[in-house]
Amino acid sequence: MKLHLVIATAAAVITFKVNATNYADVNVSYLHPAQSDTIWSRAKQVTPLYPLELARAGTIGCGVFKVSVDGSGKTTDVTLVSSVPGKGIARPASKVIRDWQWVNSSGLADAPEQKLIRLDFCMGGSTMEEAQARCQVQATAACQG
Repeated sequence: MKLHLVIATAAAVITFKVNATNYADVNVSYLHPAQSDTIWSRAKQVTPLYPLELARAGTIGCGVFKVSVDGSGKTTDVTLVSSVPGKGIARPASKVIRDWQWVNSSGLADAPEQKLIRLDFCMGGSTMEEAQARCQVQATAACQG
């Protein structure tokens, strides 16, 4: 009987945590070159998905990345410049950036380009709008760990 009670209690705790809603948002900022001065733009200007491993850990923070795009529009390198927290952001954020498709939207000839991009990972609030508002505020803070 005690065994069943412990299992039922554990199941109730797990069910409660799984059913809890966590709102999250990702904000993308183009630091250099400005988005209007760039050769390569993301093909789909949609909000990237919050990396699952960051969400599971409840990690919020930011990362600044140097991104290399080659002359055919492929990401060749993603390097972390700075992040808060100092650990845990680089790998999942790099995965997000590596998946982006780039298109030449400038009218200039295709050429390699270096970009400096900031990703803010924000979580909290009782609605998606609150999570987005938190992300807008967070994006104005320094991102140095």
